[in-house]
Amino acid sequence: MKLNKLYTHIFLLFGFCFLFNCTEEIQLSTENFKNVLVVEATITDEFKTQEVKVTSTFLLESDTPVFDAGASVQVATSSKTYNFHHVGEGVFYSDEQFQAIKDESYKLLITTSDGKKYYSNSEVLAPKAELENLYAELGSSEEGSGVYVLVDSNNDLDGAAFFRYEYEETYKIVSPYFRFQDISISNIQGVSKERTYDIDIVERPADQQNCYSTNTSTEILLMSVSSLSENRVSRFPIKFISENSPFLRDRYSILVKQYVQSADANNFYKILKELGGDSESVFVTNQPGFVQGNIFSEESLEEKVIGFFDVSTVTSKRIYFNYADFNFVLPPYYFDCEVRLLDYDKVGSVDPYQLDERSILLTLLTDNPPFKYISGFGTLYEIVDPECGDCSTFASNIKPEFWED
Repeated sequence: MKLNKLYTHIFLLFGFCFLFNCTEEIQLSTENFKNVLVVEATITDEFKTQEVKVTSTFLLESDTPVFDAGASVQVATSSKTYNFHHVGEGVFYSDEQFQAIKDESYKLLITTSDGKKYYSNSEVLAPKAELENLYAELGSSEEGSGVYVLVDSNNDLDGAAFFRYEYEETYKIVSPYFRFQDISISNIQGVSKERTYDIDIVERPADQQNCYSTNTSTEILLMSVSSLSENRVSRFPIKFISENSPFLRDRYSILVKQYVQSADANNFYKILKELGGDSESVFVTNQPGFVQGNIFSEESLEEKVIGFFDVSTVTSKRIYFNYADFNFVLPPYYFDCEVRLLDYDKVGSVDPYQLDERSILLTLLTDNPPFKYISGFGTLYEIVDPECGDCSTFASNIKPEFWED
């Protein structure tokens, strides 16, 4: 979850809305900017390298987070202190792997490079509840037909009442116009219509055919069973995917993590969600301006600190599915793929008018990235946009270790 960007814009924009009573879109810039520490920290019962993110609010007209690489970050228990080191962009990793355990209390300690100290309330590990089922079902929404990704918890919640979900979706991309041959341009001579060049057919790397892309969730997904007649999570929707989404075109996978959190953590994220989890509603929904978490300045309790230090149990599951599993038609590709047929012998003329296809062909085949070869016969060449013939131009061609075809 990107608390920094979400909260920075909410925190600053509310001031503008109250000031101008804005009812129409205006061009905004930051005035009277106030630097506020932003902390994202969830320690879990997984034995792993734990992570804490420490940044600061940044200007509305900037997309670059402000971070303090020289800050000291620690998580302290009654018997041990775990030190963290900066790995980049405000992210701190624990020096050693560890896991939160039951009946132990944890406190986050931060000292900035200029000597300011911050601390969290002491937090204990939330109860354990398994994410029992993760599945996809045919459904519909305002987008039309599609697939709902749903979760169930087990029946033995053992006191767990508040849940937060995050997901990571990965989808396979197969280039629709991949060919095992490509074009190589050499020996370019002359200028304008007199320009000539050699075209050679060469072997193309096979790693341009299959690619993979991953997105992580940004919305705040919360569930509470405290008001339910049945003490379990049942059929909670994580995500809806339209049948026309290109994500379903080849193969789709989603990893869902279920965090059990405290009532205070749930309240923090619930208010944050209402405050501006949907960026489109920032100017029309509730505008309280600031949500107090459980992290404070040692120097002054009046200083605002954004964020919450949470100690959660977590379980996860992954599933795979294809569009054919739901009898959908083949979804569209990520780009419109126009096949172009160009003739090297057409150099262009005014009377009669003739397009200079030789120059166009050269431009497209030497662009960055270049158009991709489909087929050729004589002086005619079929080519297509690079994204349509080489998926590595916009996605990774490295197959994830977890992937199953």
